Amino acid sequence: MDRKWNIWDQLQGMQEEMDRMFEGFTGFGPFGSYRSREALPSHTESDIVSSNYKQPLADMWETDKDVLATLEIPGVKKEDIGINVIDDSLEIKVEKKEELKEEDKKQGMYRLERRYGGYYRNISLPENVDPSKIKATYANGVLELRMPKVKSRKKGRSIKVN
Repeated sequence: MDRKWNIWDQLQGMQEEMDRMFEGFTGFGPFGSYRSREALPSHTESDIVSSNYKQPLADMWETDKDVLATLEIPGVKKEDIGINVIDDSLEIKVEKKEELKEEDKKQGMYRLERRYGGYYRNISLPENVDPSKIKATYANGVLELRMPKVKSRKKGRSIKVN
């Protein structure tokens, strides 16, 4: 289970750390996208991502009937995937725990290694999606979310004064 050192992994890690650092000072994420602090849950995405969680790659597109999203989360079991609707966003959290234990009493050797990490992504739900009918499937390292569209949700109404 040896991981070889890779310069590109190191550079990507440095880029992610710099993005988090500047986002903390300015409220602006990578590529100038502003995230309102009030819109985030009590634990911010950057807090979770910085604690051994990776942000999975995601694609979203729209059809006539659905909004679809795919997230790349390889190497996990579907039982480890947690998906929650929180306000107007979809929270995807995957926790992965590994433990390697070796013991050889004859040689006086004992080794215990633990690894903990996972994936985290928070996706804002479009207004024309019905959160109660979202369906998720996971196969070959790809999580697919199918979010049925609704015609429209009326947000207001006029009130007649008597």
